[in-house]
Parts: sequence; C-alpha cells; structure tokens
Amino acid sequence: MATGALISFTLNTLCAVVALLTSYYAYRVNRLVANQVVGAISLGFMLLGIGLAVDAGTALVSGQTLVESLHPRVIVLLSAATYLTVQMVAYLVIAIGYARAAYGGQAKTAVPAVLVGAGAVGLYRFSLLSYFVVLILLAFVVFQGLLLHSGQKNRFSSAVLLAFGLILVAHVVLLASVITLGPLLFLIGTGIQFLGFLSLLIFVVRSEVVGPR
Repeated sequence: MATGALISFTLNTLCAVVALLTSYYAYRVNRLVANQVVGAISLGFMLLGIGLAVDAGTALVSGQTLVESLHPRVIVLLSAATYLTVQMVAYLVIAIGYARAAYGGQAKTAVPAVLVGAGAVGLYRFSLLSYFVVLILLAFVVFQGLLLHSGQKNRFSSAVLLAFGLILVAHVVLLASVITLGPLLFLIGTGIQFLGFLSLLIFVVRSEVVGPR
C-alpha cells in the first residue's frame, strides 16, 4: 500500500471509530435532554462512521486515496460514490436537525427540495459537487450554530460550534483537494476532520457524564 493510502486508511479508520462513538454518546445525551440537534448529531455521525469505514476499506483494497481513485476501477468508484452519498445524507440530517431546532416544523417543507437537489447534484461530476453540497450544508450548520449559541450561551453549544467549525475548514481543504486532485491536501483535510470529530466526541462524552452546560 502506498504511503498516502496508508495514512488515509489510518485517518479514516480513526475518524470512523470516533464518529461511531460520537453517535453512541450523543444518543445517550439525547435520552437525557431530548434535544433535536443532539439527536441529529447521533444519527448523522452514525452514517458518517459507516461511510468512513467504507472509504477506509476502499483505501485498503485499492492502495489509493479517494482523490487518486477518481479515474480507474469500477468497484473503487462505486465505493467512493457510496461514501460520498452517505456523507451528504449524514450532513443533511445534521443540517435538518439544526433547522428544526431553529425553525420548528417549518423546516420539514425544505426536506424534499434538499433531497431532490442532492440527487441532481449526484448526476453531474458527483465527486466534486458532493463535496460542494457538504460544504454548503456545513456552512448552514455553523451559521445556525452561531445563532443558537448567541441565544443560549453555554459550554455545550460552544463546543459543538467549535467542532463543526473545524469540520467546515476540513471540507474546504477536501474540496480543494478534489478540484486539484491533490493527495496531500486530501490527507491534510482528513486530518483536520479527525480533529473536529475528536473534539466533538470529547465534549459529547463530557456532557453525558456531567450534563450539557
């Protein structure tokens, strides 16, 4: 396995484990506080963990990172498309959770339109535009997080905002890596994403122990 693919496999495996742990602890926190955002994070990070496990497996089997495998084998491309699709759905779930927390039932009317838009995007240069869609969804999540944080300043909302801010930065780098097909940028973006996932896990675990503050 090439060095880049090995690093990608390691980072994505760690991200998958952290995402699944985040999902589990967010589920436990949600049982205590019944919060729409926490519930969306639980479901979204479960999907992200599954998607990242698929991407890690692709790097292990193919010996290539995602941006290096955008040309060749059909199975690798299908695996990459699966990961990108799951990733879009995961961040869509989280964005809907934030929208429902901010706007209540009104957010439900936007769901079909977003799903149709995501499906249309998938038909045209799927790998590039899926990262673009995720970037928009993350920007929305961070924006709504800022609004919610300004309305209820507490340690939990600050921690979640910081984590999603890091994930947003990571996806700016990941989008640039897809545009330029740059493996180094892809690895840097994956590393920043891991830090975002890890920071969210730490605060979710802490909240499960001492409660959101």
